[in-house]
Amino acid sequence: MDASQMLELVARFRENREFIQNEETVKVALVLPLIKMLGYDPATPREVRPEYSAEFTQGDGKKLADRMDFAIFDKTGTKPLLVIETKPLGTDLKAKSQQLARYIAQMSELHFGIITDGCSYLLYGDLENPNQMDRDPFFSFSLDDPEADWGKIAKFLTKFSRDAFNAETLVTDAENSRYRQEMIDRLSRALKSPADDEAFLSWLTKDVYKGKRTTSVMVRLAEVAREAIEPALVRLMSDEFLNKLKERIQSFGEGSEGDVGAPSNVFVGGAPSVAAQEHSPERTKRTIETTSEELEFFDLVRSVCQRGGFAASDIVYRDTVNYFNVSFQKPTKWFVRFFGNGKRKSIVTWVPVDEAKALCPGFEVEGAPDVFGVSRVYVENVAQVWAVSGLVLRSLGIMRTKSESEAEFATVTA
Repeated sequence: MDASQMLELVARFRENREFIQNEETVKVALVLPLIKMLGYDPATPREVRPEYSAEFTQGDGKKLADRMDFAIFDKTGTKPLLVIETKPLGTDLKAKSQQLARYIAQMSELHFGIITDGCSYLLYGDLENPNQMDRDPFFSFSLDDPEADWGKIAKFLTKFSRDAFNAETLVTDAENSRYRQEMIDRLSRALKSPADDEAFLSWLTKDVYKGKRTTSVMVRLAEVAREAIEPALVRLMSDEFLNKLKERIQSFGEGSEGDVGAPSNVFVGGAPSVAAQEHSPERTKRTIETTSEELEFFDLVRSVCQRGGFAASDIVYRDTVNYFNVSFQKPTKWFVRFFGNGKRKSIVTWVPVDEAKALCPGFEVEGAPDVFGVSRVYVENVAQVWAVSGLVLRSLGIMRTKSESEAEFATVTA
């Protein structure tokens, strides 16, 4: 499973949302495709059994036959690996998760379950006590989340695939996922309101304040901590941005390739406007010609973004002498750069190299020169944009996060 497959599922959901009106439609339109993506064959009862019936013992000792929407078994067809419970779109899944708890409690070899309404997916396990489902899911995602990292989600779900499923390593991975989420939640709460987390506040002020910690002193320290957190986070997030900005300024001063001050053709929303008109032939010998290939590249990237939930009018382009930019809302907020004038065509993004390799299996990926971006993916033609659609959307997400951080930095330092 890879990001492009998840994006296909996202597109399927968003294009058919208004027609998904009952549980059966959720199963056919979204759950069965996900099962296939995991490598299981819904047409093979050895692996996938819809409406699987098992006998459960009630509290009064009576046995009751209960049905699971989908039960997925190992290659021998004897050991249950995973059950999937499907609900109508918009269902409160946590409120209905006790059905999964019953399955996990009564089937000794079953340790994982998914409950979904087609849009949201909650993955539960029995990580704390065998055959006793945990209160909270250890992993979750939504097809309606425009900020989702589909590469990471696909990588995690692959662990539940037919060829990779390993109960022992899955338990560890699931535990790590839960611990990570709990740490994120705890850090978020502490950073938002340090006064409410006594342990965090004590740690933060341990070597700062040496006096007696009365109630009034702790209230005062909590207020100071709250004031200190935002500048600390801005400093942490802004170092890389400032270093890259310095590199760009230096490269421009040295006359190296860069788009700062270079002539460009800009397209925002409606018709193109030629910013290069400000640069007369007497001022520059280099001219810009936006090619049909570059315009096709722009159309494909815009289509990928539309499928990812973004408005077409928010995707704009800016052509330069060296490369072709596609940006979000403003020409300066680029997220992909197309290099089509050299011997080899390539796409440069903000995505880290290792993550780009995971999102683009089968493509050559390397680090990009710092002045241009972070990673470079070589392509044979612009039609391959669809094959790297996960990379495109991930870079857009990173760019939007960077823009928000830079805006916060500008506000604090103004």
